[in-house]
Amino acid sequence: MDAATKQLLISALATALTLGIAWVWKLNTALKQTPPEVLAASPHRWSEKQIKETYQRIQKNPIDWAKHLPPKLDRRYIVTGGSGGVGGTIVLHLLARGQPPESIRIIDFRKPERADMASGPASLVDFAQADISSEEATLAVFSKPWPSSVKNLPLTVFHTAAIIVPYERSLKTYERVKRVNIDGVRHVLAASQGADASVFVSTSSASVAYKPVQYWGNPFRPYPHNFLQIIDDSDFDLPLRPHNEFFSNYAHAKGVAERLISAANRDGFRTGIVRPANGIYGSSYGDQVVGMCLRAGTVPTWMRNIAQNFVAAGHVSLAHMLFETALLQGTTTNGKGRMPGCAGRAFTVTDAGAPPLFDDFYNLLKITAETPRIEIVYLQPAVMLVLAHAVEWIALASRMPVLRRVVPRPRGDLAMLQPATFSASTHFLAADAAARRSVAEGGIGYVPVHDTMEGMCQQVLDWNVEHRGSGDLGSRSSAESFAKRVRNVGTMPAAVGA
Repeated sequence: MDAATKQLLISALATALTLGIAWVWKLNTALKQTPPEVLAASPHRWSEKQIKETYQRIQKNPIDWAKHLPPKLDRRYIVTGGSGGVGGTIVLHLLARGQPPESIRIIDFRKPERADMASGPASLVDFAQADISSEEATLAVFSKPWPSSVKNLPLTVFHTAAIIVPYERSLKTYERVKRVNIDGVRHVLAASQGADASVFVSTSSASVAYKPVQYWGNPFRPYPHNFLQIIDDSDFDLPLRPHNEFFSNYAHAKGVAERLISAANRDGFRTGIVRPANGIYGSSYGDQVVGMCLRAGTVPTWMRNIAQNFVAAGHVSLAHMLFETALLQGTTTNGKGRMPGCAGRAFTVTDAGAPPLFDDFYNLLKITAETPRIEIVYLQPAVMLVLAHAVEWIALASRMPVLRRVVPRPRGDLAMLQPATFSASTHFLAADAAARRSVAEGGIGYVPVHDTMEGMCQQVLDWNVEHRGSGDLGSRSSAESFAKRVRNVGTMPAAVGA
């Protein structure tokens, strides 16, 4: 190669590098902004005064879920995934409204490790271990005998078990979520029907409606395509989109499962689907929103300007129980009768109030969390996106027959840094109007109990009290209040053998 050719090559590479850096810089500038349409939907920031006042109000009057739950029903309950955040909250809510512990069974691959399920009636709830990806194991735990006091009661199944891997989008890794989130749903549906269940309500995800964000499109656009999305239930009435139109394998698998659950709906076996909006918080054990930040202390983020609706685990539980009540309206104990309009459908649920920015959430943590003190580390989004592509390439290479011997597979937090995570990290404004309609209008009568600031203050208060020890300065967490209520309900003669 002569000197002129070498110089030309160097110039071309320098130009390409300069253009590439300029593109990333332009994208980075756009990703750090909040579109005017989003600010119109979320115009008010959480001030320090508002946060402190809300926290103090929650200290004096913790959120009381029990008074908002539908009345107790004389039924048996199976809760798959009952050791987790949503499933465990459903179990606690069932107990709080008066269901005797012997009428509830948790099916999960691990026993409950939540502190609020370690004593009282929750500790008396039957546990059956199973991997729902196994048809044989699923049928076995559903066939397990019930105590004589409840064995003749009709059965409701709340299916919350799932594997949540939101960061993978390649079909090469699809089997990882399919075996639980699709095959497992088939097994649980079949086992539920075999056990003569008459109501089946499942937890899905609002991410079924997400569309991938096109970050690397036209560099002259003010924002990437799909940077702002309105999330509702309208996609449920359309044909299932192709895999590449979902943000990840997880979302596509959930969409397939929704169709299976809807197709199983019939007289005598009524089904429903709850779509929690965006991040679910409310249980420090396994909570990937508030709980994750409290456990970590240091929170790296590129999302401070992003607006999303959040939903408390309590609201997700409430929606399941309201759905059950709606499906049973006008029916016999075995679920036969007039089919309500909500049957076989999916409904998005979220907290009350406007969606906050993540920066509102981070400020709340910094102001209210006592230990550890929260430190937010702000990252450059476009730089992290470039790294995410590199991590995805490494993750895929680590699965190839030859390369897997020399390429290490990303683990832990690093594995989550993939492009699909960025598609889930955009402006999602959730609409739960359909769920709020009355049962007569085709909804489930969902009315949220609190807004996100109140719900997050409650969770941080619970965390502070738990980690403060016995010196709680006179405050009482909702977990303590709730546990006391559950203990009292569990010892009431009317609740035993009902």
